[in-house]
Amino acid sequence: MKTLDEHNQEAVSNFLEMNTYPRPNGIACPKCGKEMMDLDYAILTSYPPKRNVGCECGHRDYRIA
Repeated sequence: MKTLDEHNQEAVSNFLEMNTYPRPNGIACPKCGKEMMDLDYAILTSYPPKRNVGCECGHRDYRIA
């Protein structure tokens, strides 16, 4: 069993890792086929909500959040 301090350190590490951008999202770029990245933490208030995504080839678009 882990201690409270160990748990808290792990939780902070996981939180920081989740909030690092750009990060891969597992979606293939329609232009070149490489993996696209979520570019930032923002979620657009459109309907449905969307995120900014981009690829190293320069292609930019939005994905449904």
